[in-house]
Amino acid sequence: MSNTIPYGRQFLTEEDIQCVVDVLHGDWLTSGPAVTRFENVVREYLGVKHAIAVSNGTAALHLACLALGVQSGDVGITSALTFLASANCIAYCGGTPDFVDVDPKTYCLSPDGLEEYIQKNGAPKVVIPVDFAGVPADLPRIWALAKKHGFSVIEDAAHSVGSAYLDETIWHKCGACVHSDLAILSFHPVKTVTAGEGGMVLTNDDVLAERVRMFSSHGMQRNLQQFDTWSIDNGTGEVLSSSSSPTEEQEKAPWLYQQQELGFNYRITDIQSALGASQFSRLDDFVHRRREIFDQYQKAFSSCPNLVLPPCLNKTDPAYHLYVLRFKNTSPLKRVEICLRLREEGILAQVHYIPVYLQPWYQRTYGYEAGKCPEAEKIYKNCLSIPLYPSMLDEDINKVIRVISEVSL
Repeated sequence: MSNTIPYGRQFLTEEDIQCVVDVLHGDWLTSGPAVTRFENVVREYLGVKHAIAVSNGTAALHLACLALGVQSGDVGITSALTFLASANCIAYCGGTPDFVDVDPKTYCLSPDGLEEYIQKNGAPKVVIPVDFAGVPADLPRIWALAKKHGFSVIEDAAHSVGSAYLDETIWHKCGACVHSDLAILSFHPVKTVTAGEGGMVLTNDDVLAERVRMFSSHGMQRNLQQFDTWSIDNGTGEVLSSSSSPTEEQEKAPWLYQQQELGFNYRITDIQSALGASQFSRLDDFVHRRREIFDQYQKAFSSCPNLVLPPCLNKTDPAYHLYVLRFKNTSPLKRVEICLRLREEGILAQVHYIPVYLQPWYQRTYGYEAGKCPEAEKIYKNCLSIPLYPSMLDEDINKVIRVISEVSL
């Protein structure tokens, strides 16, 4: 693997490693001060009120759905062009995942398509727009539809930590929850910032934040000032609670906790959090280097007639997570041949993504068929993600450009 160039990989420094070693020499390995420090770093960077660190991005999505009360009978909408977790989180809660096609100009969920879906099928319980490859979804417009039709919004910002978008005259960071009820981040090794694994749930809503924390730790609450019994009004989706005063024994018992709901163990460790906080201190450098590589690719491939370059939009400031090329007039078999040729050269390309509803489980469970989201299927049939990560050497970049230019002829 030392001679290969993967599509993405982590970039660690001795400082990152030392931060982890410091935790290993300390008193806490999990659910300690490093977790709080990591949450504060992210919260302050984004300007969001609550940042809750969890075990991974999938857990973050599941917790966001649980906090909103997604359950059997509810429909959740997400992009057709995304990783499985963006839809699976709805199914985990007993809801029905459904899909809206992407805008071919952004590869993100189409607001026009969403509006058409609502007119035909009614409003869903929740919509999960995905910031594809670091490009922000049209969050202001989706949020306006949410206010009009009464659904909740979870921004899947797993690809877009460090990205921003312009709303009229104001720039907003992805994940800041200006145009969503909640947002999530992922810290997988191929993401812009890594914690080895890990995720984050973000919100400006105090009640949602408390519910996320509760569900992330077995549904437990340790607040002895009052005991809340949580419930969801199935008619409105409103979070309800009833309170009672603790007894004298309860007030004095340091071991006491109450399980309010059936929760999960989605907690992150201090080891991961130390790495994540250290990485976050260099986020701007990571973003800058990714944009440098992106721009080199754009310049090199703009003269290749058989290539479609990835979106590069006004009113957005992406932290590019992926570089997704499309090959014109290329059959599925030809794309396989291109991918194998790249591997022979030590370049590990990837496909992002197979439309989720084409997966066997989704077809068996919900009866989805090919043709549901034509734009997403077009992108899937001729796309390849080529290497893009901050530790790429100039010679790596030049090699990728040379080989891609040859195979695209």
